[in-house]
Amino acid sequence: MKKEIYFVTGNPGKFEEVKKYIEKNVPEIEIKQLKADIPEIQTLDQKEIIIDKAIKAWEILKKPLIVDDGAMYFEKYNKFPGVMSKYVAIGLGFEGLKKIVENEDKARFLLYIAYIDSPESIKLFEGKSEGKIRKPDKFNGNPHLPYSCMFVPNGTDKVYEDLRHTKEGEPFLHRIKALKKFIDWYKKEKI
Repeated sequence: MKKEIYFVTGNPGKFEEVKKYIEKNVPEIEIKQLKADIPEIQTLDQKEIIIDKAIKAWEILKKPLIVDDGAMYFEKYNKFPGVMSKYVAIGLGFEGLKKIVENEDKARFLLYIAYIDSPESIKLFEGKSEGKIRKPDKFNGNPHLPYSCMFVPNGTDKVYEDLRHTKEGEPFLHRIKALKKFIDWYKKEKI
């Protein structure tokens, strides 16, 4: 019998990506979705946010689950946009984002996945991708992921948008890096 783990997200694209990747690599797991946007505490500490989200999601579901929290950081700014990445992108729009960065500016994506199967047991898995900015002339990506069409990870000359959903792109993607760590841990500890 497969073990059910819920992925708590309101984003259907993110859910399908995570479900496909985990179930392909750990057939003993079935990923289900809890469509919920968990309110986030206000802090610049991304780890505090993900732990708080995991606990809040646990209180809703009381079943094994994962949540994630991703952020873009521009090195020339202090922790910015960081935990406010989504709201900065919505507020500034793509053209506004292009005004606050330059080509070759260093940047990184940082993502945490939290797994919780009881309030006393939360495990964090980090995925990080270092790189630089390449400002395109026009926006040609997913409107919910504006950073993806301007971020070039170290080790490739392609932007994130062109690497997503490709086997070639997996070594560069922060979510996949965190998922691999989660899967390795889960196979050792839970199967």
